[in-house]
Amino acid sequence: MKPKLNINEDFICRIWEGGISYYTSLVTDSGEDVEVLDHGTRNYDSGPDYRNAKVKIGVKTLTGDVEIHRDFKNWAEHSHPKDRRYNSVILHVVLWDSDERTPPKLRIKRELPTVILANHLTASIHDIWQDIISKPSAKFRLPCFDCNHLADDELITKWLGKLAIERLNLKTERIKNRLIELSGSNKVISKNKSIWEQVLYEFIFEALGFAKNKEQMMKLSANLTLELIKKHTGRDITGIQALLYGAGGLLFDVRSKDTYIDEIKSKWKEIEPKLKIARLERSHWNFFGQRPQNFPTLRLAYGSQLIYNLLYNEQFKRIIGLFSNKLLKPRELFLGLFEMFAPQTNKYWHSHYDFGKSSRSPNTLGGKQRITDIIINVLIPFAKLYGEIFDDTNISGNTIELYRKLKIKADNNIIRVMNEQLIKERNIKINTPANEQAIIQLHNFYCTREKCGKCEIGKYVFEMKGYDYKIIYY
Repeated sequence: MKPKLNINEDFICRIWEGGISYYTSLVTDSGEDVEVLDHGTRNYDSGPDYRNAKVKIGVKTLTGDVEIHRDFKNWAEHSHPKDRRYNSVILHVVLWDSDERTPPKLRIKRELPTVILANHLTASIHDIWQDIISKPSAKFRLPCFDCNHLADDELITKWLGKLAIERLNLKTERIKNRLIELSGSNKVISKNKSIWEQVLYEFIFEALGFAKNKEQMMKLSANLTLELIKKHTGRDITGIQALLYGAGGLLFDVRSKDTYIDEIKSKWKEIEPKLKIARLERSHWNFFGQRPQNFPTLRLAYGSQLIYNLLYNEQFKRIIGLFSNKLLKPRELFLGLFEMFAPQTNKYWHSHYDFGKSSRSPNTLGGKQRITDIIINVLIPFAKLYGEIFDDTNISGNTIELYRKLKIKADNNIIRVMNEQLIKERNIKINTPANEQAIIQLHNFYCTREKCGKCEIGKYVFEMKGYDYKIIYY
């Protein structure tokens, strides 16, 4: 007896992406022929499952989003008709029909065509299931996986050393470009302290946004400058929070009431007319798929403390002072920086993850890993550039020493994949910021972009195998 299959939307997405391998002759529920010209790009955040798809329905060719469900009825069950994020959906794709149908409609009242995949499959669900689980997604498999054992440790170590500097220079260049932009002079960086502080603030906020909210955090910090915050709040951290949540659009439609919420709403209402800046909307932020500890509400609460320190506790001067101290060893420099970014207890956000929503356990606004990430991804490239611009060899030297010699516990999805498929069983340790960043650079800019011909490992192993590296991509 065949086991009952647990069909989820991820599995249905694999069928959708598989195209003619799994289905043929698609027809909408209203009888129109469907030709898939482009399945679209998978969206792992909230909103439609696929972006920028292209399909021909009848005689019309449409470009937009695609939503995937198990059952026909899921569209209504998931409250999509009320959600404006789904207004650009052009096709509803489901695995099964439903006994009780509610024709899918968008918030703008347009009816949505539906394709029922079960009516068009070229094999049984069980056979398709077996095929899919036997073919792991290619993105988790390095192009050189089967032959990178041919490269020795020395070659890989030298290449990682180059990649570490390459990645550090990329980060430094981004900071440099923003400084030039704010300086207002073509290719000339101002030495004005306030401009450097503003750029540091923006890049710290980007780091606080993680992958899913970094653009929103960067935009908020660029709109709501340190100068504006200082002008309208003074030494009032609750006022700073009111500006952040207000300008971030996170106070709009907050219906919960308590002393804290009433206070920041009141402060925002008073200051908002004086600001005259663009405001984000709550819908711009990604809460979906995030642990409450990583919600932007908590990140901004921590950010308010960092802003306060930049404005009133000489944080910028203290950071530069540590990097310029030639007597500090890498670990001592790291601990000094870490202490500067240690979060203070915030009564409200210690016990809440969103407005009016209590946490099950106490929150830590800035965890050890997040602070470490800020030091590696923001402070090190920032200090490197500062040392170059102000010709301070102590800062330049300490920056590289910290980057190359600080011992850290490097662990994320990319590190795990690269360790399993390249580094494991070698005498190479991914335990410094430099090696961590080098591995990420290798994965993001070479392995996943089919640049084996520009990778020292790829060039060597594919030459040894005697065939063109490109043939392995499928």
